Amino acid sequence: MRGSYRLAGVLMVAALVVGCFPANAPATPETPVIDIPFATDTAALGAINDQLDAATARALAIETEVAALRADNAALEARIAVTAERIRLQRAELAAAEARLAEARGRYEKRIVVVYKHGPVNPLTLLLTSESVGDMFARASLLSRIAEEDGRVVSDLNLAAANARYQASALDDLRAQDVELKRVQQTRMESLQEMLAEQEALITSLTKEAQAVLLAARKLDADTRARWKDSSVPNGSVIERAEAIVLPDRIFLCSAYMPRTYRTTGHSFAAVCSWYGNEFDGRPTASGQIFNEDDFTCASRTLPFGTVLALTRGARRIIVVVNDRGPFIAGRDLDLSKASATALGFSGVATVNAEVVVPET
Repeated sequence: MRGSYRLAGVLMVAALVVGCFPANAPATPETPVIDIPFATDTAALGAINDQLDAATARALAIETEVAALRADNAALEARIAVTAERIRLQRAELAAAEARLAEARGRYEKRIVVVYKHGPVNPLTLLLTSESVGDMFARASLLSRIAEEDGRVVSDLNLAAANARYQASALDDLRAQDVELKRVQQTRMESLQEMLAEQEALITSLTKEAQAVLLAARKLDADTRARWKDSSVPNGSVIERAEAIVLPDRIFLCSAYMPRTYRTTGHSFAAVCSWYGNEFDGRPTASGQIFNEDDFTCASRTLPFGTVLALTRGARRIIVVVNDRGPFIAGRDLDLSKASATALGFSGVATVNAEVVVPET
């Protein structure tokens, strides 16, 4: 029954998306107009479930799961491709760091050889045996240059070694991330194959009416994704910011095309957030909308596309909309766009308070 409930929720979201997006909205890249869909009428969802027989409900549930798995796979493919490119670049960084380390080590070893050949130098004796004041200052200057050169050689070696260790650690992290992404992708693909096999066996047992419902659901999903794609903010557009109110009186920053007044649903949680940016800019998200790193959007593994979140980190508050799937790294809840992370004041991983809100109509 829970699967059917989730199914109905997704279908309701899809239906509302179709109804909310204007059919012939004018193309205005500078001030895009995007309506955010929501599904909160649980009574209506229950009525939909009650009208479905078990076989049809299961067929629709599978259709929903298949669509979700394919969306996950699309998001994973993008992340795997970006990670592969990062690994390639990181290998080059590591090779350059190792070359600098080898060069610094060579200079250090040559310096050691020079010192060994000339034997130990007693600075005090060298100065006291000076034949004149001018000679003493010349020798003092020479000792200073020798000490400075020794210090520079040792410092260069230490810096090169530290950088090589850092670059090697970064490469190891990327490799581990790549392995995990591919593991998750393999799991998703296995689930997808199982779902498709079950669906194929089930469809033959459905009535013509039930098969028509299934086809209608597929068309609705395709139409919804097309409308998400049409809602994309063209890359390079200036996305203005505006203030939004979460009733009764909390002020948040949002993209100017978003609604300006929201009410809380009472659902809030602490979210561990990472971010993604220019490598994904211009790529399709799992919803079909084109990713724009300058917009206030985020990726979630579970929240429906179109969910709006009010995010708070310290004194910083922003409104974001879910339009992608991710993150696929254990322990993280949301992947924010670059602009969202910047507005919240972090550049790595941070914990923020997330609250599900809906526009006040």
